[in-house]
Amino acid sequence: MSGGTRGGQAKLVIKKKNVHYPPSPGLAGHHKIEKESAVDAQTPPPDHALQLKLGLRIKAAQEVELFEVRQASTGTLMPLNAQPPNGPIAQDLEIALGRAADERWATYLASYQPSFGTKFASKLRLNPFDVHDNGFQVVTVAFTHANRQFATDNYIFGLSILPGKNNAAIELALNPTPAKKSAPAKKTKAVKKPKKAKGPKRRKR
Repeated sequence: MSGGTRGGQAKLVIKKKNVHYPPSPGLAGHHKIEKESAVDAQTPPPDHALQLKLGLRIKAAQEVELFEVRQASTGTLMPLNAQPPNGPIAQDLEIALGRAADERWATYLASYQPSFGTKFASKLRLNPFDVHDNGFQVVTVAFTHANRQFATDNYIFGLSILPGKNNAAIELALNPTPAKKSAPAKKTKAVKKPKKAKGPKRRKR
């Protein structure tokens, strides 16, 4: 599912559908974020069942309260098993993709069936979410086969944008479709007026 070329391929497209900001109990003035997305893994699907390892790069102070991946057409849930914070998957991702001092990798093992296809619906809830209302948080998402390494093999990655409250209404396309150029106006040929027939010349006397 992640192809045969070494390195990462930016073929995971994550588009926002709905965003909510529930309050964070016990943390006065803080709230969570819950984002529902349409996900498209733009890569040929495998023809057999396999395990995938997956990571989300989030803030170190955040907890993943909910993370679901479902088949887009049927809503069938993909089994996800959370892995240890400093386990082998997190270490592999840190070597290949790194992290800031205030970040960490939340990692999972996923059981993939060919019937799932490559289009999914996801739901992610993080607590807390203290981004400025005019700001946003970028969550890097990466996955590969469980028997491969991010640092030496191939993987698929994408970005999930978690918007601040003032940014939740719309998303701006980073690569808008260029406007079609209008065809140049056709030049019309001027119609030549027929010349008047000249009369016979008069003889000079």
